[in-house]
Amino acid sequence: MNQQQSALLNNLTIIKPNFHAFTAKFHSKLAQSSIEMNYPTALQFNVKSFTLFCVLERIVKHLDKPASVAPFLAHHLMYLKKSGASHSDIALLSNAFYETLEEHLGKHFTTESQLAWKKALRYFESFASNVLFNVTNVVSLQQRMQQKQSNKI
Repeated sequence: MNQQQSALLNNLTIIKPNFHAFTAKFHSKLAQSSIEMNYPTALQFNVKSFTLFCVLERIVKHLDKPASVAPFLAHHLMYLKKSGASHSDIALLSNAFYETLEEHLGKHFTTESQLAWKKALRYFESFASNVLFNVTNVVSLQQRMQQKQSNKI
C-alpha cells in the first residue's frame, strides 16, 4: 500500500461513523449541480449508504492493483449507464464527491489527502469514460504521427 492509498483509507475511517451525513451532503451537492443523469433520491442514498461505503472502501483498498479493481469498478459503473449518465456527468460526480470530502473532512482534508483524492478521482473519470463511452485520454502512435504531419503542413 502506498502513502496516497493510506491517506484515502484514513479519510474513509474518519467518514465511516457518519457516512449517512456524508451521503446526504453528497446528494445535496448533486442536486445543486447541472448533472443530467437520474441519481438516487436522498432516501435511496440513505438506505444504500452502507453498500456505497463498502464499494468505495473496496475500490480504495485495491487501487494499487488495477487489474483486480477494474472488473469490480466496471461492474458498478453499469449503474451509471442504466441511470443515463452522460460523459459530462462523470466529471460532475467527481467534483461533487471531492467538494463533499472537503466539507466533511475539514481539517483532516490535508494536502496529502487532497492530492490522493484528486489522483483517485482522475483514475475514476478516465476509467469510467473508457468503459461507458469508449473515450480514452491515451493518444495512439498513429494519432501522434498524423498530428506531427499536419503540424508540418
